[in-house]
Amino acid sequence: MNGKRVLLGLAIVTATTAGVGIAATAEAATPPLTFTRVYYNSPGTDDRSNASLNAEYFKLTNNTSAAIQLAGWTVRDKANHVYTFKSTALAAKASVYVHTGKGSDTATNKHWGSGNYIWNNDGDTATLKNTKATTIDTCTWGRTGSATNC
Repeated sequence: MNGKRVLLGLAIVTATTAGVGIAATAEAATPPLTFTRVYYNSPGTDDRSNASLNAEYFKLTNNTSAAIQLAGWTVRDKANHVYTFKSTALAAKASVYVHTGKGSDTATNKHWGSGNYIWNNDGDTATLKNTKATTIDTCTWGRTGSATNC
């Protein structure tokens, strides 16, 4: 099942020139940073081993042509488990994976540090917020499958 995404959109613009209304078509704008995959049901038995926890992850992709500083940005689930990015500059067009378990962080792999699973296998929503608490992107999935491409 594919995830559902909430995108920030452009408003319909109406201009009046000499009494004639001209309407521009509304287009969905691609957020600067989007969820591209959530692996919410790690393979095998849910035994809470670090390997199993780290097989549960989300992937964010920078859709812009410039680096984005993620320090202070958050990702949360419906139960309000919150991951906060530390000083992380995500390069243009690059992606970062955030794994549920513990590990050594790199530029492309971060770790939530949890000893429990975060994402519900029977449906959940991942929400990305910037430092102003503005929702930038969401990804929602249902009861089927193990992962979703958002």
